[in-house]
Amino acid sequence: MRICCIASSLSAGGAERVLSLLANQWARDGYGVTIVTLAATTADAYSLDSIVNRLGLDLETESRSLAKAVKNNLLKIRGLRRAITALAPDVVISFGDKVNVLTLISSIGVGVPVIISERAHPVHWDIGRIWSWLRRLMYPHTDTLVIQSEAIRDWAEVVVPKRCIRVIPNPVGRQFSANTGNTSPRRPFVLAVGRLSPEKGFDLLIQAFRSVVERHPDWSLTIIGEGSRDGELKALAHKFLPPESIRFLGTVKDPEHYYRIAGLFVLPSRFEGFPNALLEAMACGCAVLATDSPGGTSVMVRNGVNGLLVPPGDVEALARGMDRLMTDAAERARLGERALDVSIRFSIDKIAALWEDAITEVRRL
Repeated sequence: MRICCIASSLSAGGAERVLSLLANQWARDGYGVTIVTLAATTADAYSLDSIVNRLGLDLETESRSLAKAVKNNLLKIRGLRRAITALAPDVVISFGDKVNVLTLISSIGVGVPVIISERAHPVHWDIGRIWSWLRRLMYPHTDTLVIQSEAIRDWAEVVVPKRCIRVIPNPVGRQFSANTGNTSPRRPFVLAVGRLSPEKGFDLLIQAFRSVVERHPDWSLTIIGEGSRDGELKALAHKFLPPESIRFLGTVKDPEHYYRIAGLFVLPSRFEGFPNALLEAMACGCAVLATDSPGGTSVMVRNGVNGLLVPPGDVEALARGMDRLMTDAAERARLGERALDVSIRFSIDKIAALWEDAITEVRRL
């Protein structure tokens, strides 16, 4: 079976990591897999197995006017249609809202079943009025819509027929599973990982850490990731925190190293799809504190059992949760040990099998 996966890019990000994990697994299972991206391959941040075919269309360009945006998207549609026609796959799988729209338009009349996948929480993630209208127009033409958690089902049932909906969570990569011989002691720092964008709530984390740093002077805060709010967050940290108490590391190639040595992982998001960083930290046995934000967070974290949950947007609750766990090493150890169960619940083998079931179903239609 030939699978064509389509995404904007394979740059650093949660959806891109999931796509690379699935493509590698499917290829090892004997499927012919091609990943097509609108961006060039030079933007790739994730490694692929040598048996995965890779095609970068190099069609991602800045649109400074409506006319330019229309022209660029027409070029993307033409490029995707040519790629799909040339590859002649048995199924097309698209990752991401705008890419889903472009893929569905590109596939009109080609005769190939299409599976589209939402990678954020569409109720909270604003893609703009025109793209939202196009999504409502085109999504009913998909064979299957994959969402990451039941929290998104109500939205999905308004957009596509119920029979088209599949709930498939994200997998955790094998490199994050178990401790793989790690003997390094955990260190007194709070770790946060993700895109530096408003929905991730890093501004809330900095404010909350400000409330506890004096009580825990031996602890520091490490933030991994890049994004549009980089400068704003660094300015906020400079205003509120001693310079030695916070580090911004940008994008790193081995986040698992930090997951394995951090004393505590915090996810301060205002809303989520299905946060990979949280899943990876738990798989590495790190105690976690997360906001019970709309999305898939509560699917992973069972409050008080394998992590702690606090209300989203509540700086004081976030600070209290951090203070509690920074004070109690025994509780951190207990939660970290229980967190390891995500390696089984969301293993790549289980999640890839759910996708393969969805693929088998659309091929029968």
